Formats: sequence, C-alpha cells, structure tokens
Amino acid sequence: MQNVKDFGAIGDGKTSDTKAIQRAIDAGGEVLFPPGVYKSGTLYLRSHGGLHLEPGAVLLSAGDDDEWNDAEFCPQNYASVNEKTNGRHLIVAYQCEDVFIRGGKIDGSCLNWFDEMNDYNPLFKLKMRNGQLLFFCESHDIRIENCDMCNAPYWHCFLHGCEHVLISGLRIRGDIRVPCNDGIDIDCCRFVTVQNCEIETGDDAFTLRGNNKRLGETLRPCEFISVSNCMFSSCYGDAIRLGVGNGLIRNCNFDNIIVPKSNIGIELASSYWGEEGVTMENISFDNIRLNVCRPFKILLEAENCHCKIYTHIKNVDFTNIRGRGELSTEIFGNTTGEISGLRFKDVYFDYYGKGPAPNVDENGYWCKESTAAAFTIRNVQDVTFDDVNINWCQNQDLWLYEVEAEKSKVNLKNCQFEKGFYEF
Repeated sequence: MQNVKDFGAIGDGKTSDTKAIQRAIDAGGEVLFPPGVYKSGTLYLRSHGGLHLEPGAVLLSAGDDDEWNDAEFCPQNYASVNEKTNGRHLIVAYQCEDVFIRGGKIDGSCLNWFDEMNDYNPLFKLKMRNGQLLFFCESHDIRIENCDMCNAPYWHCFLHGCEHVLISGLRIRGDIRVPCNDGIDIDCCRFVTVQNCEIETGDDAFTLRGNNKRLGETLRPCEFISVSNCMFSSCYGDAIRLGVGNGLIRNCNFDNIIVPKSNIGIELASSYWGEEGVTMENISFDNIRLNVCRPFKILLEAENCHCKIYTHIKNVDFTNIRGRGELSTEIFGNTTGEISGLRFKDVYFDYYGKGPAPNVDENGYWCKESTAAAFTIRNVQDVTFDDVNINWCQNQDLWLYEVEAEKSKVNLKNCQFEKGFYEF
C-alpha cells in the first residue's frame, strides 16, 4: 500500500498535490489517502491498483492549470462545444484492468466555474468548465465502492466501453443549479452491476447510453446491466434515462428503485440532437416507486431532433409501479421506426396537476407540456395496459382520459378506468 503523504502530498486543501498523488499511483497497487483535503488535477489510474480514501479524506478537483489532461489525450475523449466542457477530468482510467476507487469524498468544486445565474430559470449560466470527475474508458474489472461524490461541474461518473463493473454504495450530491450535472452515465458498457446507490442531481441521475462512434467500427452494445436497490432524484431532468447515440441498449434490468422527486421518472429516447438513434430492446423495470411530475417518456425522436429515425424500442416491461404524477406520460413513435412490445402491468398512480400545460412552466423549467390524459400515445405499434389504474386527486374536470391514442394499437386488460380510453 502506498501512502500519498510518503510521496509528498500535503492534504491542506491549498497546495496542489497532483504530482505527489500521481507518483504514489505510479508506484503501483493500492494508494491510501489519510484524512485531509487533497487538491488535485488529472490523475491517471494504473492497472491492478486504485485509490482508498479513508474517512475524512477529500479529493478536491482544483489542480493548477498545467495539471489537467489535454482534450485529445485519447481518441475517445472530446470537448463538447454545445455543453461547454473542455474535456478535462479528475480521475482517468484509460484501457486499464483491475482498478478501484473506495471510500472518502470526491469534490468537483463546481463553483470554480459557475457564479452567475440565468434570469429566465434557476440555473447557472452555461460557461466553459471541466468535464467528468471520473472518466473510465475501455477498461475492465472496475470497482467503485462506498464513496461520496459531489459538486461536479459536468457529469460525476462516466464509463465508456467498459466491462465487468461494480458500482456499490456510491452517494452523489450535485448542485442542482449546474446544467448537465449527471450522476452516473454508462455508455456502451457490458456486465455492469449498480447497487445500493443514492443520487441527487439537477440533470439526469442515472443514464444508459449507446454512443458507439468514438469506440471504432465494431458495435459495442450497452448490455447486461443490473440496477437495484437505488434511490435516484433529478431536479429538472430524468431520474432514469436510456438513449443517446447510434448503437444498441439491450438486456437491462432495473429493480427496487425509489425516485423521491424528478421532472421525469423514466425516459427512453432513441435520438437527441439529430443523431442516428439508439435501438433499445429487452428491458425491464420492476418494483419502482415514482414521486415525479411525468412518470414515463418513451419516444423515438426528442423534441430537438428533426430527422427520420429508423430505430426501434421493443419488449420493455414496467411492472409493479406505484407513484404520483402531474404531467402526461408520453409514448411517441414515428412513421419510420418502431415502438412495440411495451407492457404496463400492475401500475397505480395518484394524479395531480392541471391537465393540459405548455412546454415551459412559470418557473422557467422546460419539458412541462401535458395533454388532458394520463397516457398520451402516438404512432405506436403495440402497447398493453394490464391492471393499470389512475386515481384522480386534483382538478378532475381538467383531466379527460386515462389513455388517449392516435394511430396506435392499445391493448387493455383488467383496467378500471374512471374517465376512459379515447382513440382518434
């Protein structure tokens, strides 16, 4: 075991400890951080080793300007023009094996980059900032355990093209005023277990992605993902979101998830920003509790996508779901792709809200549109509702239907709808 203080780290929160910590990492094996605040720039993990932060140890993302990775340090990395990230990361594991992060706290120091609020919504003005706190790329046998993370200026934890990953006991607290401060983003990874995690962010708390382009020509599906016993919250985004890219997401299970608050509970969106779109299939959500504005959003084309999407979303099960909603669930296909094999079984919601609503609410938050139905369905090949019930708790005269559908095949079984099903 390598103690960072034996390599010259100070841990006073003022002196940059980047070089000392990297020397300890390069010495090999487990690197120990005693209690203290360790100011650091980019750290590169090595195979067969990792970071062990003792209680009271904080790794602070605040290294000197010359201590960060270049955006082009590997071909898979990039700086995002749209989201104003410079592609710099705090901890990098690039093409490593058998690496870990355990214990302590990792603080992203987001207020180093944000200090000015928007005048039209309660978020910071978007400025150039550092990228992900954790950037794991094409690595395998990864463990991230019993660690606190907070205040990322962008995403907290990003895994791209990785295999055999265990994320357990990770607690993430993002500043909800920071744009695009996702919790965990898993992209084109396989054999991933996420368990016993608690995440609260402004943007998406947990995502699965299929952005294959930077990993070469061979398709790298995001598959065999198990997520269980977690609590996810998002202020203005999604608690759980699947989509983004041009690849494939399949064979994923979500079980025993609680969402105390979120704008959207669960979203499956094939395409954003004019991408080719992600195919999604064989996915299950079971034993979920949602206290959200919009319970579900399932679509082939996001609102900002104006292209023909030929992908499909197939064989997705939502079982044993309970919760509270205020905005319509949206299930929107198109005339070129396919949404089929959606099944909602044993689903009960208490519904509040005001029925029809515009996209932007009185507080400046977007994605707040709603129809007069709890479920709005368009251009969907096959969706089944089995033992689905809506309890209307507020503004009952403004809500007209449990389900409304256009150009869609809807199967109803054992549903006790008070207001009914409308097809047009």
